Amino acid sequence: MKKRITFLIIPSKSGQQRRISVNKNILYCILFLTLALLGSGIVGAWKYRENVTLRKQCQLLEAEKAQLEAVNRTVKDIKRDEVAIRKLLGLDSVNNEEKP
Repeated sequence: MKKRITFLIIPSKSGQQRRISVNKNILYCILFLTLALLGSGIVGAWKYRENVTLRKQCQLLEAEKAQLEAVNRTVKDIKRDEVAIRKLLGLDSVNNEEKP
């Protein structure tokens, strides 16, 4: 069984024959490395795309969090104002008497 593969190259202009002889094991290694690099490139592109999607989602969630914090601050301000108004109107003592 032959351990080498021979490629015959004949350019159209010069007409000279060129032979390239490569060991099968080396050819298989080159083929395997090419497929491995291609596969890792595809996986890398897929992970990059996933990363971009997750970053966009993260930005949206941070914007929603900021909105919720703003609403929370507004609610606290309203509660603080409510307590102050109740004290001014004298309703604070009525609520304390009703509570057990």
